[in-house]
Amino acid sequence: MEKKRIIAVGILLAALVAVWLGVRQLSGTEQITHPALTITALPVGKADALILKTDDWAAMIDTGEERDGSYIRETLEAAGIDHLNLLLVTHFDKDHVGSAAELLGTVGADQVLMPDYEGTRPEYAAFLSALEAHPETEVQRITGTETLEIPAGSVNTSLTICAADDPAEIRDTDGEYDNDMSLVAKVTCGEKKFLFTGDIEKTRIAQMLDSGDDWKADWIKMPHHGRYQKKVEKLLEAVNPFYAVICDGEDQPAEEETLDALKKRQIKEWETADGTVVTITDGKNIKVRQENE
Repeated sequence: MEKKRIIAVGILLAALVAVWLGVRQLSGTEQITHPALTITALPVGKADALILKTDDWAAMIDTGEERDGSYIRETLEAAGIDHLNLLLVTHFDKDHVGSAAELLGTVGADQVLMPDYEGTRPEYAAFLSALEAHPETEVQRITGTETLEIPAGSVNTSLTICAADDPAEIRDTDGEYDNDMSLVAKVTCGEKKFLFTGDIEKTRIAQMLDSGDDWKADWIKMPHHGRYQKKVEKLLEAVNPFYAVICDGEDQPAEEETLDALKKRQIKEWETADGTVVTITDGKNIKVRQENE
């Protein structure tokens, strides 16, 4: 009798888990007839280049490496984007700011947002020179938290950008500190939230988790191209996403420990090493697809 009871309880628990998983994945199966927001993560190797687009607004978060400029420009043109409303550079490593100078000179941007520190690489110097050559572009270094409204039809949409809470602590750490100076951005589109984490590492993640801010999001761009660190586990617990996108390359893929951390939390992941990753939302549902090049 006891054995039958245990079996019955097991069946009930399995059914509840199945229902829970169905709820988690519902937003991935609903039909989206007219997206309010499209996020396109480009396959530019171990580098970040993401296009955000609504009917009336277009932006980029990071610009890959210098060699990626022509490809990004052509991709923007193919999407009907001949000018950017916003360019957000999360930090000044060459695989994030790399083609910013070329894009400013060809596509252009109304506004550029970037962190408040000085880079050391040639790509950063070229970026600053391009900004000087285009004084019509509004430039802002983010030192706290800024929120911008995004025109997306009838769906309320905003972009919140967060600088490091304690830059001095980050600068005092050993080695390079660029990654932890990354701007973190959250897009809220209707009921759905999307978190962009640049290349943040343990010090910055710890600051975020200690801040008391709500980092929950339905979708996350994983930090640092899928590189694993123990703090990633804590970040995933705080964000609790359904979907994850990793900007990695075939020759430098995401680390297995990161993929395992996503798998054990039943977070569906896509890697740009496998091709372009396109995410669409109408503010109530999310759909992610892979486009092989």
